[in-house]
Amino acid sequence: MRDIPEGAIAVVCSKAGDPSKGGWYAQAVGDVDKQCPPERNNYLNCSSFRPNDDGSVNATKATFAACHFIMLDDVGSKVAESNLAGVEPTCIIETSKGNCQWLLRLDPPVTNADEVVAIQNAIAAAGLSDPGSKGVGRWVRLPNAINGKDKHKDETGRSFQCRLVAWNLDTAYTVEGVAAALSLQLAAPAVSRVASGRAPSKRLSGGFAGNAVFTPAPSEYPVLTALKARGLYKKMIRDGLHEITCPWRQDHTDALDTGAACFDPTAEHPYGGFNCKHSHGDQLSIRNLLEHLDIKSDDATGKPRIRTMPGHINGIVEAAEFLLAETGEYFQCGGVIVRIHRDGQSRELSTSPVNEQQLTAELADAAIWEKSEGKGQWVRCDPGPKYVQTLLRCQKYQHLPVLNGLARQPYFRESDGVLVVDSGYDSVSGILADFDASDYQIGAPTHEDAVAALEALNVLIGEFHFATEADRSATLSAIFTATVRPGLPYAPAFSITASMPGSGKSFLARTIALFASPAQPTTSGYPATAEEASKAILAALMTGPPAIVFDDMQTDWKPHAVLNRMLTSDKITDRILGASRTATVSTRVLLLGTGNNIEAVGDMTRRVITARLQPKTSTPFELTYDRDPVKLLRANRDKFVSYVLIIIRAWLAAGRPMTDVPPIASFEGPWSEYCRQPLLWLGLPDPAASLMAQVKADPYIEPLRHLLKAWHGRFGDGSVTVRNVIEDSDQSPLLAEALDDLPVTAGGMIDRNRFGHFLKKNVGRIVDGLELQHGDLTERKSWRVVQVAIEGGKGG
Repeated sequence: MRDIPEGAIAVVCSKAGDPSKGGWYAQAVGDVDKQCPPERNNYLNCSSFRPNDDGSVNATKATFAACHFIMLDDVGSKVAESNLAGVEPTCIIETSKGNCQWLLRLDPPVTNADEVVAIQNAIAAAGLSDPGSKGVGRWVRLPNAINGKDKHKDETGRSFQCRLVAWNLDTAYTVEGVAAALSLQLAAPAVSRVASGRAPSKRLSGGFAGNAVFTPAPSEYPVLTALKARGLYKKMIRDGLHEITCPWRQDHTDALDTGAACFDPTAEHPYGGFNCKHSHGDQLSIRNLLEHLDIKSDDATGKPRIRTMPGHINGIVEAAEFLLAETGEYFQCGGVIVRIHRDGQSRELSTSPVNEQQLTAELADAAIWEKSEGKGQWVRCDPGPKYVQTLLRCQKYQHLPVLNGLARQPYFRESDGVLVVDSGYDSVSGILADFDASDYQIGAPTHEDAVAALEALNVLIGEFHFATEADRSATLSAIFTATVRPGLPYAPAFSITASMPGSGKSFLARTIALFASPAQPTTSGYPATAEEASKAILAALMTGPPAIVFDDMQTDWKPHAVLNRMLTSDKITDRILGASRTATVSTRVLLLGTGNNIEAVGDMTRRVITARLQPKTSTPFELTYDRDPVKLLRANRDKFVSYVLIIIRAWLAAGRPMTDVPPIASFEGPWSEYCRQPLLWLGLPDPAASLMAQVKADPYIEPLRHLLKAWHGRFGDGSVTVRNVIEDSDQSPLLAEALDDLPVTAGGMIDRNRFGHFLKKNVGRIVDGLELQHGDLTERKSWRVVQVAIEGGKGG
């Protein structure tokens, strides 16, 4: 391959036997003779890819760097060679008798994945290749190899030997050249600037008719309008590029009317461009063309205009908001304007709140801003601070789409349960999805398909040493939760624990997190205080991460208020660090934690599912794994994610059979239906068994039991204040001992506020027939403990 982007690598794959069986394990090109022995099925990918952080490589859209060849598959069998008359391939490889792969080398290579998908789709739609020839990771067979499929073996059982039929390495095409050679109609990729990674060729202003201060962009590039009026326009070569008659054609050799073109404005060329291949071309530019057509530079940009006029602040701000929405990069999230970013290495999407400087720069680029100099004269200016600040802080928006989350694979829409399989923004759910739909094959699965998919997932995690089968089931539930989390309003956290270091906890967490996204999850320590938790969680959620992992926790799952809220609510509101305003953010993130012998305590007992690893060895750090699930997942993530979706779809198709298990109040509904019931349907233990056990074994139950017994023994059914209880404990050793066991002390003294908060959280709770209730004192807040009749034995 030529012109591989810096940091990217070419990849090969070698498979023994029938190539349709097993995964596609990409290898960085090294010693190809050793990597691809001639007695195996050997492949080269048509694209180059960026390696993962650990040095491994997988051929997916997420790691795509550039496409170097377009492959026409099954020429001679499914595609008639006569349909390719006049096309000169760079290379032809016979892959089975009378069946060939044609390669067209791209020069320059195409670095926009969506552009590659667009041309692949056009080729398939034209019937010029196998309909499955889509996506950016196409594998072409190498000639020094076999075709190991049984149907291509000869009568002696010998596999077909691939061979090189044609080799013209200097023959190369641009994307436009491929389209022309194959007579394709290329549609512009239906993606925003964010999805494509490049600026659009033009802005759209069709959704806002304008007002007293706002003039929408012209429907056509003004240069084209002027050229057409003068009879100089010929035709569109492709979107954004046009063939024209050169206004200075009299200077051409023999006055030839050929060789001139112009293109629409881009980020790099704000006025568009002009080129003529004749000898005067290097002296003439777009500015010369604009002067000839009597078009002002600002007009040539084709941008809308905003005129800043006193008394029109609402109209100016609305216009500015509309232009932000038109970019496809900006959304509203909980009253805050956020921008979508794509990481240059991982290609992962994330969000961040917009500040005043960013907003000013974006609005200045989005439109021509003008101010009055009197007497009808308008001059160009920058967006004024008061307009930018008003837009930034108004919290209610008419045009910016609502963003409720990001998805990295197909997801179930919360409102109607539909499996959304298309990438892009879904206005119904408010979710922005970023994936290649052709990577996921789900179909209409049966129970048998679900069983096979479950077996594949069990093989993936088969070498982890689970303490019980319920722990394995809990891990599978975590995998399901990671997969479908964007469509779940809320879901439990998952705790991976073991008795000793080196048991594989972090390794299992990385495996689970990969089902949420191919990128690295957000990793941090568990927050020590409620204040630290509030700041850290809001800051993390503002970026829209697929997963947050509290790795190597040194403390139990403490019930910090912000964590309690994020696990049982689809949004939380808190103050933005360093700002005088609040933000409401989506909580649709997978929450994982790892640590030795960690437990959920307090309110977290009903919000955390635990999976325990228990290797039968005193030195678990010496354990080895024959299969690396992380590496396997990176190479075949789309397949394993599809396995999860197949199981859920099969359960839905079976009529949603419900296994009778204790309900979990906070997580009934979508989470239980997608991440609990399908596993029970396939015969697995209840994945939420640990959560049920934790609730029953709440460590605060015993101290509460002692408190209620001592309280009732001291005060009977009477109402008392917190102060009364604390003061009276000096006279009652049983009450004093009970108070000492509660989490209500500070500096060795009982804190009245903490004690009151503890009582408030446990009001109405019944333990051993005693119930804590609000008291009936009118002048002060009071409490009482009364004997009540209970059903089913002991309470608590």
